[in-house]
Amino acid sequence: MRLRLFSGIIALALPLVLQASELDKVDSTKVYRIDPAMVAASRMQLPLKNIPQKVEIIDKSLLESAPHENLGEILKRTINLDIIQYPGALTTVGMRGFSPTAHSRNYTLLLIDGQPAGTNNLTTIPTDFIERVEVVKGPYSLLYGSDAMGGVINVITKRSSAATAVNVGLSGGSFAQTNYTGFVSGAIAPKLLLAMGFSLKSQDADYRIGSKNLLELSNVEKLILDEKSYGDIMTHTKYRINDFNGKLEYIINNRWSAQLYSSATLANDVQTPGNYWHSYGMSKKDITRFANYLQINNITANNELNIAPYLTIQQDANYDSKKADAAFINSRETIRGCGVKVGNTHTWGNLKWLLGVDLDSYDVTSKRYSEKFTPTAPYRPDNSRLSVSGFTQLAYNLRNLSLNGGVRYDAIQYTLQASSLLGSEKRSEFYSHLSPSLGVRYYPLPELSLHGSLGSAFYVPDAYKTAGSYMIGKVKYVGNKDLKPEKTTSFDVGVSYSTGGLLSMDLTYFQNFYSDKIINDNSEKGVTTYKNAGKGQMSGLEFMLSWDVARLWTRSYILKLYTGVTYMLKNDFEDVSPSKPTITKKSLYTRDATANVSLVFNNTTGFEARLSGRYIGSRLENDWMVWGNLRPAIKPDDYYAEGGYTTKDQILRHSAHIVVDFSSYYTFKNRYKVGISVSNLLDENYTEKDGYNMPGRSVMGHFVFQL
Repeated sequence: MRLRLFSGIIALALPLVLQASELDKVDSTKVYRIDPAMVAASRMQLPLKNIPQKVEIIDKSLLESAPHENLGEILKRTINLDIIQYPGALTTVGMRGFSPTAHSRNYTLLLIDGQPAGTNNLTTIPTDFIERVEVVKGPYSLLYGSDAMGGVINVITKRSSAATAVNVGLSGGSFAQTNYTGFVSGAIAPKLLLAMGFSLKSQDADYRIGSKNLLELSNVEKLILDEKSYGDIMTHTKYRINDFNGKLEYIINNRWSAQLYSSATLANDVQTPGNYWHSYGMSKKDITRFANYLQINNITANNELNIAPYLTIQQDANYDSKKADAAFINSRETIRGCGVKVGNTHTWGNLKWLLGVDLDSYDVTSKRYSEKFTPTAPYRPDNSRLSVSGFTQLAYNLRNLSLNGGVRYDAIQYTLQASSLLGSEKRSEFYSHLSPSLGVRYYPLPELSLHGSLGSAFYVPDAYKTAGSYMIGKVKYVGNKDLKPEKTTSFDVGVSYSTGGLLSMDLTYFQNFYSDKIINDNSEKGVTTYKNAGKGQMSGLEFMLSWDVARLWTRSYILKLYTGVTYMLKNDFEDVSPSKPTITKKSLYTRDATANVSLVFNNTTGFEARLSGRYIGSRLENDWMVWGNLRPAIKPDDYYAEGGYTTKDQILRHSAHIVVDFSSYYTFKNRYKVGISVSNLLDENYTEKDGYNMPGRSVMGHFVFQL
C-alpha cells in the first residue's frame, strides 16, 4: 500500500512539470535574480545547483514559521529522517536506513559552522542562534571522516553585521512552557562586529500525552502504547534549559578575517521519567555544554584558505533514580573534543581544487558511584580517539556539467584506559581507512538535471561496545573486544526539475552496501553484548516537491506546498553466528517510510500561516519492557515473526502515526510580531522510542520585538 501511495504522489506531480513550463513561457518577462545558495558543508562553498550529492536546506523563513522547541523538532518536521527522542532533553537522528542511537556516537555527523558539534544530542544545540541548516544525505566521509555514514547535518549560525539589529522574544503556553530570547548584533569598532544571543526555556509542569490516533491501530499496537496512557500525564518531565551565544568577527584587511563563536548550554535538574511506567525510576540530570569555534580566513581572487581550531566540552551528570531528592549523582560523563581543520581551495577558471588536513581529538571520561563519593564500575572505560586525516577534492563546472571527486585518508589511534573497577586493561587499536568519492550533475535542459554520487564511509566501534560490563534494569551489558569497524559503500542517482521559483522537484534512488554492521547479541538470556553482522543492504526512494501554487493565478500573495517522502525498499543485514545458520534480518529502530507535507501562506503584508503534517511509518524495536512485565497483556504470539525474527526474539512492530502542527504570525510596523503555534494539533498519542510517549497538543503564544 505504501508503494502505491508513493507511486501516486509521483503520478500526481508529473503534470505540474508541464504546467510550470507553460507558465514560465507566459511569464518570461518577469525575471527575479536570486543569489545562488552556497553550501558550506562542501568545504568549498559550492553553489547548491552544482553539487551532485543530495542536499536539503532549512532556511531562516522555515525556521521561524515552524514550531521549534529544539533542533530535533525542527528536523523531524522538515526533513525525512529517523529519530529517537526521550523526555529529559535527549534527541538523536539517523538518515537513509542508519538507525539513530542515544547511547553512543551517531551515524549522522552533527556540525556547527562546519566544525564538530561535540555532541549528538540535538536538544543541546541552541535554535535561536541558527541562520540555516544544511542536511547532506549519503556518506560524507571524504570531507569529515568517521561518523558521517548516513550523512551530515551542518548548523550555520547567525552572522554579525555592521548594521545594528535587536530582537527580543517571549513565548508561553501549555505545560507551563516559557521561552525568553534575545539577540543583538552590530559594530563595536570599524572592523569589529559582535553578535550575542540568549534563550531561557522551561517547562514547569508535566506534559500530557496525546489522547487519540488519526490512523487505525491494531489491539497489539494499542497495548504497546498502553491504553492507560491516552490523555494521561507523563509524570516527571519538567526541565529548564539556558543557552548563551556570542560571535565576534574581526576584519583584519581585505584578505584576512577572523571569527570566534562561543556557545554555552546549561541545564540543571532536568527531570527524566524512566519511561511511562517509571520502571527505571524517576530521576534527573544536569547537562553542561561549552563550545568554542575559531575560523581564520584568507581570501584572494582565486584562493581561499580556512584554518579552524575548535574546543567542545559536554558533561552529563545523572542522579540516582531512588535518591534524586538527596542530590546524589551516581554517574557523570565528560566528553571533550578539540582539534583543527585546515582547508585550502584554489580556483583555475571552472576548476576548484581543495586540499586539507584535519587533526581531531576525542576524549571520554566516565565515573559512577554506588553511594555518595563511593566509586563503582563505570558504564564504559575512559577512552580517547586521535585522528589525523588528509584529503583532496576536485570540483569542475562547465556550462551544464558539474563533477566532483576526491579521496580522504584517515589514521585513527583508539585507546581504552585501564579500569580496575571494570577489570579491563589498557589497550590501543589503530584504524586506517581510505574514503573515495565521486559525483556528477548534468543539465540536459536548463530546468532538468540528472545527478549521481558514489562514496564510502566507516564507523569506529564505540568504547562501551568493545569493553565494559554494567546493568540497566535486569539486563547486563557486556562489551566485545573483537569488534571491527563498520564499513559501507553507497551510491545514489536521481533527477531534479526546477523552474523560476515556481516548482522544484527531485526523485532520488539510494543504495548502501553494508559490512560488519554492529548489532546486539542477545543469545544469552539476560545479557546483551555486541557482534559484527555479515553483509547488509539499505535501499530506498526519496521524493521532494516545492510548489508555489498561488503563482498560477497571482503574485499578490504566496501559497507554497512542500512535500517530502522517503520510502525504504530494503533495510536488512545478515546475522552471522558460528553455531547457527546465517539469517537475514530487517534492521531495527528505523522506519519503513516517512513523509512531510506543509502548506505555507504569506500575504506579503505581514501575515503568515503554516499547516504541516508528518507521517512516521512503522518500525521494529526490541521489547525491553518485557523484563519488568510492564505490559502483561502482550503475549508471545504478539511478537513480530517475520523478516528473519521469531517470537523468541521479542521484537515488537510499532504503529505508524500522523502528527499535525500549525503556526500563524502577524508582523506589523516591521517591529512587532505576534503569533500562535500548535504542536501536535490533533493530539496524537505516539512514541519516538518505545515506552516514552510524546507530548499531546501544545499551544504556545509568541511575541517578538525587533529593530
